[in-house]
Amino acid sequence: MAESYRCVVATPTRVLFEGDVYYADVPGYAGHYGVLKGHESLVATNHQGGKLVLHLDPDGNEKREFLIHRGCTQMLHDHLAVLARFGRAVEDLDLESSKKRVEEISAEIAAKEAEVAAETDEDRIAAGEAWLSTERIHLEWHEAKIHFLETGQESTKQ
Repeated sequence: MAESYRCVVATPTRVLFEGDVYYADVPGYAGHYGVLKGHESLVATNHQGGKLVLHLDPDGNEKREFLIHRGCTQMLHDHLAVLARFGRAVEDLDLESSKKRVEEISAEIAAKEAEVAAETDEDRIAAGEAWLSTERIHLEWHEAKIHFLETGQESTKQ
């Protein structure tokens, strides 16, 4: 019979899950992989907009599902840590709010791109490019949520 192990799923701003699991289906950069108790130590990059599935009982009848975006996963001494740049429980995803955020972020990015294009100060250009890089990742996250909610499929971007 399968044995449980400790698992935490977190983003920089919140813990999404903390508890015992029997199995984890982790969306890695190169594809999904399974984790049972006793798995070898690993550090792996997470898929962009991938679905993480945690089995909370030995038979896999009770599950928790999360959409995660980027970050990494570590398994060490029977403790799984899934650290995502962004993440949300699948049941908490909201299509309309994600669509609204895509519109808002897209407009903000367009405005900042125009501002950076007109800028001549190198430091301000660098700061603007850094801001744009961060906001493009936010945009990817919201687009991944929309894709998942509309199709039931993970993002195909990497």
